[in-house]
Amino acid sequence: MNKKILGLCAIGLMAGLTACNDTMDPNDPQSVRKYLTKHQIAFTPNQFVSFAVNSDTAKMTLFLQASMEIDAPADNGNNAVAIAANKGNLMVLNYLFDHGAKANVRNSNGEQVIDNAVMMGNKDVVALLLAQLKKEGVDPQNLGTAVILAAKTGKVDMLEILADAGAPLEIKGPDGYYPIHLTVKGGHYDAMMYLIKKGVDVNAKCGQGYSVLDWAKNEGYPRLIKELKKAGAKNTAAYTKEFGK
Repeated sequence: MNKKILGLCAIGLMAGLTACNDTMDPNDPQSVRKYLTKHQIAFTPNQFVSFAVNSDTAKMTLFLQASMEIDAPADNGNNAVAIAANKGNLMVLNYLFDHGAKANVRNSNGEQVIDNAVMMGNKDVVALLLAQLKKEGVDPQNLGTAVILAAKTGKVDMLEILADAGAPLEIKGPDGYYPIHLTVKGGHYDAMMYLIKKGVDVNAKCGQGYSVLDWAKNEGYPRLIKELKKAGAKNTAAYTKEFGK
C-alpha cells in the first residue's frame, strides 16, 4: 500500500469515508478530487462550510488538499469563517486561520464578521478575530462600525476590547451619532461611563446639532445627566431655546 495513503488513514483523515485501499495521493489535488467524486462527495463550498458547521476538520483538510478555496462562500453567502464566528466555534476558527483563511470577510447579510461577532457578544471570538485582522494588516480605524454597534447595545466588554485593539471611540456613524450619543440614547450607563473615562468629547454634537447632554435630558435619564454634568457636558443653546430646559 502506498505509504502516503497509509499515513493518511492512520491519522484518521478518512474517518467516515470508505477506506484506505483506494488509490489517492493527498499531495495531488486532482487525485483527491477523483477520490471525492468516486465517493459521491460534492466538492463545493456548500459542502466545505457544512464541515465547518459540524467541526469536521478532518474532512475540511481533505477538501483543502483538493485545493478548495478556503474563503469561498456557500450559496447562502456565509463562508466557513463567518459561520464559525457566528457559532462561537474557536476550534474551527483557529483551524481556518492556521490554514490561511481571512478574518476580513462578510457574512450573508453583508456585515463584516467582526461586527456580527460584536453583536453576538462573544469576547473570545472577537479577540481572535481582532488578532487575525491585525495579522492581515487591517487598520484599526476601520473598526468604527464595530464600536458603534457595541455602544448602541451597551456592551462595555466589547468597547474595551475594541479600544485595546486601537479602534476609534470617536467616530460619527452614518446616522450622525457618535458612540457616546448612542450609549446615552440607549440609557447604557456603564458604557457611557467607560467612554467618558476614555476621554471622549462629552460635548460632541450629533448630526442634528444636539449635544450628549441634550439627548440625556430628552430621553429622561437623571443618572446619566448627573454624570455627564460632572464630566463637563453642556446643553446646546438650540436645545435650551427649543425646550427651555
